[in-house]
Amino acid sequence: MLANHRLRPVARGALVLLALAGIASSLAGGASPARRATGYVCPPDVRLAGPDLHFRAADGTRLVGHRFGRGSTTIVLANQAESTLCLWVSDAQRFASRGYSAIVFDFRNTGQSQSRKAPLDKRVDADLAAAVRLARSQGAKKVYLIGASMGAWASIIVGASLRPGVQGVVSVSAPAEWSTSAVASARRLTVPVLYLASSGDGSFPTDARKLYAATASRDKTLKIIPGAFHGVDLVEVSAAARGAVDAFLRRH
Repeated sequence: MLANHRLRPVARGALVLLALAGIASSLAGGASPARRATGYVCPPDVRLAGPDLHFRAADGTRLVGHRFGRGSTTIVLANQAESTLCLWVSDAQRFASRGYSAIVFDFRNTGQSQSRKAPLDKRVDADLAAAVRLARSQGAKKVYLIGASMGAWASIIVGASLRPGVQGVVSVSAPAEWSTSAVASARRLTVPVLYLASSGDGSFPTDARKLYAATASRDKTLKIIPGAFHGVDLVEVSAAARGAVDAFLRRH
């Protein structure tokens, strides 16, 4: 089993601190972010518009998210460890500008979603599955998962198990194991999948190759990008990574 510290947290940890500070300020003033339009607090340079999403995982965990765009194809973006939905907002906006819908959300025990004690604290795959069901309830005809690190692990788990299934999975810097083995799930993953990792990102490129080799789908792609970027940073910094993601979505 993989130690949790291998799931590299977001480098921009200030996002979490700013979000929590904003929440505390709102609560101190008597307002309830869960009941206000655009109640979620991100850093000043991360803009949200419209009401927040409130939904539950299958085990009852309360989750908070945000939606961008109104396309019939929805991209659900899954965070890496110790980060909030704010991390994916610029990418969600980019997808929305291209005609997709995009959903970002906080996994349990982060941001404004509910905190759960062990063993429920590790059920992040249940949170992602709930976000997919939410997308379908809002009219999505197609759903794609794009996950970073821990969120990529969850995307492989959900992509292999959820029915009705998603249309594709993009795994960015996924660990081969977290609370369970993603390799075991990859053996049951039959939808199109793109694996991305950075060549200098520790053991993650090795994990990407392992997951790619195990994946059952015939429609699978592996790209190892030069550099040492991890998760969301890889997508935001590398034009090659962004291009690979965009090409994957266009093809499927």
